[in-house]
Amino acid sequence: MDIHLGQGASAHLSRSLFASAATLAALLLSASSAFAQAPPPAASAPPGAAQAQPAPYGTPAPYGAPAPYAQQPGYYPPPGYAPPPGYAPPPGYAPPPGSPPVGPRIMNYEEGQTIPEGYRVEPRARRGLVIGGAVTFGVTYLLSAMVGLVAEAEDRAGGGSGAAYMPLYVPLAGPFITIGTAGAKGGGVFILMLDGLAQVGGVAMFIGGLAAPEKKLVRNDVSLSVKPIVTADTLGLGLSGSL
Repeated sequence: MDIHLGQGASAHLSRSLFASAATLAALLLSASSAFAQAPPPAASAPPGAAQAQPAPYGTPAPYGAPAPYAQQPGYYPPPGYAPPPGYAPPPGYAPPPGSPPVGPRIMNYEEGQTIPEGYRVEPRARRGLVIGGAVTFGVTYLLSAMVGLVAEAEDRAGGGSGAAYMPLYVPLAGPFITIGTAGAKGGGVFILMLDGLAQVGGVAMFIGGLAAPEKKLVRNDVSLSVKPIVTADTLGLGLSGSL
């Protein structure tokens, strides 16, 4: 049996298909726009994990002064150690029994001054006068003897005996004697007088430094000392020590 659709039925079917296609396109467009406007889903944290909060910034702990330095038990300064000027030991500090005192070996002493513990008063030669006098006399006498040697050689070369300049070899009085023996005049007299006075002054300084010693504070562990020896027939230095 054959079924034939008429022209009216086919037109009606075409309109139905077109309406269905338009409806489907409208649904697809609305779904795509809604999908584009929806925010992405947030990442979900694993169950049981607490979200960490940043620690609040607080005021730092106050900075305190460092702990005072404490001397180690059983520590003592090495022998011969001298503290710097103005240093005072801490309260309650005491050197160990039998240890040498800590301080300079020799200090100045004034009459009536309290003698520190571990020191003694001892006379000492005045080093400034002794050294200065020895240098002054030695230099001037050496120059005087050299001048006398040259002058004597020239006098002998000229036919003389050179005896007029030999007194320059004599210390102290030699320059004064040479003024008369050599017949010095003007500048020669001045130079010889200056030479003689310098020699006498150097010897006087040396003797004064030995004869008038000064008192010093000497540490007890310093046993070696140099003392002047001045008697009617002896002048010099004495070396003494104690064990």
